[in-house]
Amino acid sequence: MLIDTLSKAQQAVLLASILADGEITKCYPKSRRKNNSYREHFGEPQRFYREWKQRQLTEILYIRQNNLVSKSLPLMTELYPYFYPNHKKMIPFELLSRCAHPLFLLTLYLDDGSLMISKRTNKSNQLYVTPSIALYLQSFSKEELTPFCNWLNQTFHLNFRLSRTPNGCGYFLKTTRVADTLAFLKQVASYTVDLPKFAYKLDWEHRLNQLQHDHPQYRVLSSCPSRPYTLEECTTISELKTSGWTTQAIAEKLNRTYWSVTYKFEQLKKAMEQVHDL
Repeated sequence: MLIDTLSKAQQAVLLASILADGEITKCYPKSRRKNNSYREHFGEPQRFYREWKQRQLTEILYIRQNNLVSKSLPLMTELYPYFYPNHKKMIPFELLSRCAHPLFLLTLYLDDGSLMISKRTNKSNQLYVTPSIALYLQSFSKEELTPFCNWLNQTFHLNFRLSRTPNGCGYFLKTTRVADTLAFLKQVASYTVDLPKFAYKLDWEHRLNQLQHDHPQYRVLSSCPSRPYTLEECTTISELKTSGWTTQAIAEKLNRTYWSVTYKFEQLKKAMEQVHDL
């Protein structure tokens, strides 16, 4: 198959994109086109993400105004019957063996998913937040989503479940336990470096800090609390930054996320500046 001329990472990004936000265009009768093409519309705030996609598939995709597109290609003609066997988008189960790369999970999530936050407050001005991951695939039937959910869980060692929704065909995929949500985020968090504008969606510690900033009147508490920095870790961050270490290298050394170390370093800098001003 032509899809096998692509790398595993490229296959993952392309197949997840077609399954989610993208589409393979039809070839209408009497059209001068011999092959199908790819098309994905996006809003301006999402341009950076489509530029990232295009960099993953530079030989195939290009950006035209607010669309990520391809030329008419034999590859798209080959893929069309797998995704549109009855001219309606379906999950291509025959191609899922080519979707085991983490970039499939990432692309599917960034296209059609969200980090959902449930909130509750108490009389002590505390805001409790609980995260879950949603994959909004409600355009597919329950009969398709059930085996796809099983495949996704087995392939990536996750625990999604079908959840009801009044939209589409009535179901989407969702994590129901905090541990499952964290397991998902752990698999995709490393890509935050390449997609920093998606930190709110990929990095739980960053999202917690953002929630605290957005709700200064409350003390934000998580049902999966972030790991506090020790004095030794704070000293290590300051010393390694002074020595010229990159944030990513420090994060890997401390087993922290990139954005967690970034936020903590900014806190340490502000604390030092306040001391110097006294």
